[in-house]
Amino acid sequence: MAKLLFRLSLPVTAGMMVYSLLSLLDTFFVAKLGPLPFAALTMVIPLHILLISVTAATGVGLTSLIGRTLGSGDVKRADNVAWHGIVISFIYGLLAVGLGLYYIDPLLIISGCTPETFSLSREYLQIMLWGSMFTFLPMTLGNIIQGEGNTFLPMLMSLLTVALNVLLDPILIFGWAGIPPLGLNGAAIATVISEAVITLAMIMLVVRSNKSFLTWSWAHFRPSLRVVIDIYRVGFPTMVMEVVSVIILAVINRTLAGYSYTAVAALGIFMRVRSLAYMPVHGLAQGTMPIAAFAYGARLYDRVKETIVKSCTLAFLFMGVAWLILQYQPVWVMQFFSQDPMLTVLGVTCMQMATLFLPLMGPLVILYTVLQALGKGFSAMWLSLSRQVGFFLPLLLILPRYFSLNGVWLAFSFSELLTAILALVVLVRLWRDLQVRNKLAMVMLLRRGYLLQRLKAWLRWR
Repeated sequence: MAKLLFRLSLPVTAGMMVYSLLSLLDTFFVAKLGPLPFAALTMVIPLHILLISVTAATGVGLTSLIGRTLGSGDVKRADNVAWHGIVISFIYGLLAVGLGLYYIDPLLIISGCTPETFSLSREYLQIMLWGSMFTFLPMTLGNIIQGEGNTFLPMLMSLLTVALNVLLDPILIFGWAGIPPLGLNGAAIATVISEAVITLAMIMLVVRSNKSFLTWSWAHFRPSLRVVIDIYRVGFPTMVMEVVSVIILAVINRTLAGYSYTAVAALGIFMRVRSLAYMPVHGLAQGTMPIAAFAYGARLYDRVKETIVKSCTLAFLFMGVAWLILQYQPVWVMQFFSQDPMLTVLGVTCMQMATLFLPLMGPLVILYTVLQALGKGFSAMWLSLSRQVGFFLPLLLILPRYFSLNGVWLAFSFSELLTAILALVVLVRLWRDLQVRNKLAMVMLLRRGYLLQRLKAWLRWR
């Protein structure tokens, strides 16, 4: 089973790591502009993530529904589902441009923009909103292609998008090749251009592909409320979790803005570095999900437990390595993004205080994934909401009163610790449920040394 786990996880993990490293290069170029422009970019992140999150949640439902529909042999209905996804992405694009530009000032204020960052954030967000159609459409196409069983092409397109973005960043930001320097706006334009190019490339691939299960016949499109409901029946829990994350991030920005824009910039760097730390675990989770789902469906409950034990162990080790780097080499990490002494000091403090219990987050991600694989998506949603709304938000409101800015960083760590304790309770209940379903294992529990034997078997790497 270990070989299968590695075989399914390694390609996705490698792709995610490359994607995250390229994203850090994008961060590197923007950080060269100084703390103020980087803080302005960080203020826009909640609004940008909101656009992506809505599309991602829709995409989860699309991928699931298209896969199940093609599995049943109903290509005509699968075509109809795919066209619904395209139409929904266009609707989102129009709403983003119309409502986004109309309410741009209130949105920036809600996200925590200060007078110092407001002008820069506004110009950047305007460019991103005008190009939002190229954010929605390629993500939707990628999810549709995944629904056909092709996970390589969407990952390749994502990598090419961020690679082109990184290539254009220094040219447009600093004014290379005879192009005038555009500063932070150059970063926004680079993003829109790269997304537009990849969108056109994906459309051409879909049109010319001979390996597609879908026919993409327009005659198969029939507007259906039932199809929309089926899409969001799967995607809704994901959407709730993502929207709550955006709201929490906006609250963090507003809190940090009360201290300084440099603190906001430090958060922006930390969030990007932390995302790199999570990439191996997310890749591992992609391999864990199909194994756990198949084993559960086949009633191989010991196999499910083995998957949980092995995946959680690996996830803990992955996050442990990241914890060591962020705790003991934060200055080395910050030197890639900051030449400003104040920003460096704040960034180092943030990385150390906000990651005290980071290794615990690896197994937590695996638990989310296993719950979804076993059809317990709402359990995963409530666990995520408990972390963000039940623990992090109250801590964010309370701790700064006693520890000032350090209280914001500590809110990350203590909310993770409390969530890990709650997750342990959820895991024990899940374990008992698997035990009850496995009647043979219940009988075997009476044997002396059985649990120790099973633990050794689950931890054996072969």
